[in-house]
Amino acid sequence: MERINRRISVALAVQLLSCSCSYFCTAIDTITFSNFIRDPETIISNGSVFRWDFSALVILTNRYVGIWYNDTHSTVIWVANRNKPLNDSSGIVTISEDGNLLLLNGQEEVLWSSTVENSVTKPKTAAQLLDSGNLVLSDT
Repeated sequence: MERINRRISVALAVQLLSCSCSYFCTAIDTITFSNFIRDPETIISNGSVFRWDFSALVILTNRYVGIWYNDTHSTVIWVANRNKPLNDSSGIVTISEDGNLLLLNGQEEVLWSSTVENSVTKPKTAAQLLDSGNLVLSDT
């Protein structure tokens, strides 16, 4: 009887771990006004081809937000703040009042911004990373 209870306990533990991992480990490919990202969080395209995240390129103290192939950080596709790197890991990517993407440092200074002119308000704007490597800003 003890052996059966032990097996049930192990099976239950494995099932709980797999459920929690599917909830917590699920990659997102979209950010919204209420679902922004902070360093070191990551956006991964639906098919896991590309990632959009905070990374150090050459100088380890400088942090950049960019798109990379998901299997390695050595291949840079695009970097948003190449001229204004973050000096620490306080970066946040969010959506502004006018519906544009913003990269902010810990002092809430804008280091990079998209330049889309639209009449969309922030709660309706989303940025999605596609498997083509394109980062699409759209109305939801």
